[in-house]
This record gives sequence, structure tokens and C-alpha cells, in this order.
Amino acid sequence: MKTISFEENQLIISLSSLETILGLTHTIEVPYSNIKDVSIEDIHQFLWKIYGTHLGASKYGYFRKDGVNYFVASSTNKGNIVLTLNNHKYDKIILELDHVDDVFQQIQNTLRSFI
Repeated sequence: MKTISFEENQLIISLSSLETILGLTHTIEVPYSNIKDVSIEDIHQFLWKIYGTHLGASKYGYFRKDGVNYFVASSTNKGNIVLTLNNHKYDKIILELDHVDDVFQQIQNTLRSFI
């Protein structure tokens, strides 16, 4: 299970042990100033795997499509939180989360108060 920590200047995304093995990444740090947009989306597009795991709807790791860099940690195509970023290793981060609506609202509130 993923956890999201709200630090003073950045969001920290930590993956569980199994997700770390599948995605080859344990922690991603995202400064609030790099977050351009946050949304909840169904993801049905094909992404090219650079490294990680892709089995059916499950995607964990680094993917690319049309010059856009993605980090994906999801086992479903529906209801994922999507962070669109500027000046970051990834252009988009796509996460499957429990209580996605609550996390979405918390990120939006944090971004409003950070600006």
C-alpha cells in the first residue's frame, strides 16, 4: 500500500515492499512547486514500459509515451490520482490509492495553502 506524506515543502510518495519490487522505486519526492495539476482519472492509454512491471491493468514503474515520462503504481485503470508536474524527472505520476477522493482533496488544499 502506498503512503503519501505531506512535508513542509514537498509531497513524499512511498511504496510498499511489493510495489517497490514491481516498480523498482521506493520513494518519490515531489516539491509542491513542481505540481502543476492534480486530478482523478481513468487511465486507458497504452504506455511503453521503460523499467518496472506491466501485467494486464497492473503497471508499476517508469513508462513513456509521446515524449511524456510517467511513473505509474496502479493495479487498475479506474479512479487513479494523477499528478501533472513541471521540472521533475516524471511529467506525470499515476497512483492507485485507498480513499482517493480524500487524498485528492488533501493535495488540493495543501497546494492552495502553499502558494
